[in-house]
Amino acid sequence: MLRTVLLPALAVAGVIVSVAMVVIGYPEANGIQTVLLELSSLPLSFAVAVGIVILDRRAVRPLGRRTQVVLLTGLGFIALGLLMMMWAYLPGPRELVHIGQLLVWIGLFAGLLVTIRRLPRRPFTSYHVIERDEDDEDVEDPADPGQAPSL
Repeated sequence: MLRTVLLPALAVAGVIVSVAMVVIGYPEANGIQTVLLELSSLPLSFAVAVGIVILDRRAVRPLGRRTQVVLLTGLGFIALGLLMMMWAYLPGPRELVHIGQLLVWIGLFAGLLVTIRRLPRRPFTSYHVIERDEDDEDVEDPADPGQAPSL
């Protein structure tokens, strides 16, 4: 019960914090507002990561070798992106923040694709139209004008 409430609450909190960071940082009048606007993508990334965890709990297919490689590659992209953002705010150029955010989103996209692939599939139902010949007399035509309508 706690997980069914806690994980969605964390995802919603991430979205709310991200929106608040954009609203507060929008005027970009000082350095703090600029930083808030630049980093407003991180809480949203966290919310997407929580959503991936929620979907992963419903997954039924086991992790294969290729799936593990894709997940590890995605985690590598996320780690590299976070390190790049940290480097941008310490001694590096600030332009690295946006590249770091791009790498984080690429890693999340890889995780989302793998998780969606592992979800149970709905049964496929197909319908076929059966064509009948004009000479078929077994089937009565309800639109025959000679028959009286039934009520």
